[in-house]
Amino acid sequence: MLMGEIEEEDDGGYGVGDVEEVVVDELFGFDDEIAVVRGAIWDNCRDWCWKCKVEYRENLVERVVERCVGCGRVLGFIPRLGIEEFLKTLDVEERQAREFGTWRHLAGLVYKEFDRAVHIYDDFDIPQSWLKVEGVDPHDSRATNWAFCAVSDEEFELFGRKGSRIYWYDQLLLKGSIEEIVRQVKSRRALYGYVDADYVVMDKKMGEKTQIEGVSWEGKLYQAGVKHIKLSQSGPGDVELGHKMVRAYLTPKYSALIGKEKPGMLFARKGCGGANGVINSLLHYQYDMKSGKPREEFKDFADVVHYVAMEQFTAAGRPPKNWTPVVARRSRVF
Repeated sequence: MLMGEIEEEDDGGYGVGDVEEVVVDELFGFDDEIAVVRGAIWDNCRDWCWKCKVEYRENLVERVVERCVGCGRVLGFIPRLGIEEFLKTLDVEERQAREFGTWRHLAGLVYKEFDRAVHIYDDFDIPQSWLKVEGVDPHDSRATNWAFCAVSDEEFELFGRKGSRIYWYDQLLLKGSIEEIVRQVKSRRALYGYVDADYVVMDKKMGEKTQIEGVSWEGKLYQAGVKHIKLSQSGPGDVELGHKMVRAYLTPKYSALIGKEKPGMLFARKGCGGANGVINSLLHYQYDMKSGKPREEFKDFADVVHYVAMEQFTAAGRPPKNWTPVVARRSRVF
């Protein structure tokens, strides 16, 4: 190919940059062809630096390694379009690793999509008009995980149904008696200006679990003053379905209000922070590589998020005024 032809060729709107030349022998000391195979130098085709967003001319100089003048990266021998086509063949986790070097995505994380830069927001006052939802993962022998979120009026489509953007804004790790737990929850609600949550979504297994004494978490919390309890959708196979729902919420959705994409779930930097908080739990929640099941570490708050995600709440989904007390019925009817 002649140089004149290259100059006249449409570069697709990308600038054509200069390069810094480094003699191959100074870096490698082995044959040019080996260097080409290993991606160290060009093989007479254009190259693309994704970091600097610059396309370079083809390399016509023998035994030379080209570096991007912007970032200093040694340019490979695959053209931009070739790189992009290759990346399209990879699944999400491998693409993250190969394109951006985020190798943690290959470590079995349940929510590989979760990104501090994308899913965390600076705390703000939650509007009183938003639907107030709480998620609970109760435990008899360790702290109960209780998280607070609000369903905004920002709507989008999720699996063919209407959904609303959810903002998680606070959390509690609770120990003590049922009465003490409820006292702390009511105190936290008061800080946000409401008395009763619109919905309290609780782990079904623990909520329905009846001890020898004939009591359950669901019944005891209701007796202590917690209204609008809704047991989670936790049937066989629903754990992985819950993970799928959370991933769908974490995927950016277009917002007409702000004119750009925004995830369906966001988490308050301070309110959901801390080593044992919601954010850290989602970042470190992993599958066991042998069993393929989620590990127990960091599982509790992650479960709370998936309980709420499964309900796919909308801003208009207020609880019925004639809500039947949970202790007065045997089956769940909502």
